[in-house]
Amino acid sequence: MKQHTLEFFHVPPARGHRIPALRVAVGIAIPLVTLVLMGRTDLTSYALLGALTGVYGRTERHWLRLKHQSFAGIIMCASIIGGVTVGATGAVPWVLVALGAGLAGVLSLAADFLRLRPAGPFFFLFAFTASAAIPFHGQRWEAAAAAAGSVAVVLLLGFAGRLRARRFDPSRGLQEPAHRPWPRMFVHAGRYVAAVALAGSLASLADLGHSYWAMVAAAAPIAAADATGGLIRAVHRTVGTYGGVLLTAGLLTIDWSPLQLAVLLAILQFVGEVFVIRHYSIALVWMTPVALMMTEFVAPKPAAVLVADRAVETTLGAGIAFLVILLTTRRQRRQGSEKADAVHGRTGIFSGVLSSAQ
Repeated sequence: MKQHTLEFFHVPPARGHRIPALRVAVGIAIPLVTLVLMGRTDLTSYALLGALTGVYGRTERHWLRLKHQSFAGIIMCASIIGGVTVGATGAVPWVLVALGAGLAGVLSLAADFLRLRPAGPFFFLFAFTASAAIPFHGQRWEAAAAAAGSVAVVLLLGFAGRLRARRFDPSRGLQEPAHRPWPRMFVHAGRYVAAVALAGSLASLADLGHSYWAMVAAAAPIAAADATGGLIRAVHRTVGTYGGVLLTAGLLTIDWSPLQLAVLLAILQFVGEVFVIRHYSIALVWMTPVALMMTEFVAPKPAAVLVADRAVETTLGAGIAFLVILLTTRRQRRQGSEKADAVHGRTGIFSGVLSSAQ
């Protein structure tokens, strides 16, 4: 516990993180500013969601990044279109919970099979549920075009650095490790289904204003590679979101023009991306306003309502994820504890032999 506490207050240097963060931010800024100048602010949310494809493969070689971002972009567009379709039907919250939970399981398998990084269905689930919740009265193909256009911008930015090279060799840099065994992938997908379904159900029963936020908050910690990592991530998400809602409350006191808001969201995402691998909580302080304020283009809401809903539902979702991880990783944690005890025992024996020899 002491070690985790010390690590929470340690922030590694930012070397190597600024360029990937800048790519993500520019990938958001270009489509948002373009749509604002076109007078189509009703499409900005879908463009921003599509631009989140840029978070995939941020540290990979160009060809591998292109491969993974292409797959991620296809899934992201499908998630957005699916969400818009569900939203147009006026589906009740329980339908969204059921669809979101099932989608989380399916996309967990897809992400693991494709070896996408960041791991898990988090961004796809966010795109689906947010698109279903955002009021939209245009044509479905327009939302699809906005998302696809953003994905295209992201792919170009992600591959642009490769154009300076003298040779094009797609076979280089495409080697990947094998994905985890299918049984483990199914178990992991089951965690997503359970956490998202339970969080969404409780949020719907409590009649919270944005129940999909609880679903997304429940999905985020489960992506961590091991049990301990998932529990720590849940704590980071809760603490970071609290800081983020306070920042959002301050930002919403300013009357932003659509163009200013587009630039602001890109800047906030940039800062968040600089920290996301180094310190998840600090990253969420800057990323939370992006999720909360992206609907300000079309459906502004009182700041108090937004920040209160976000804080409550994130706490609920992270708490559910914490519980699911505890209940489904007992064997893994017990084996880890036994392994640590064995190592400690061997160390103790070795130390005893040395002491005797001396």
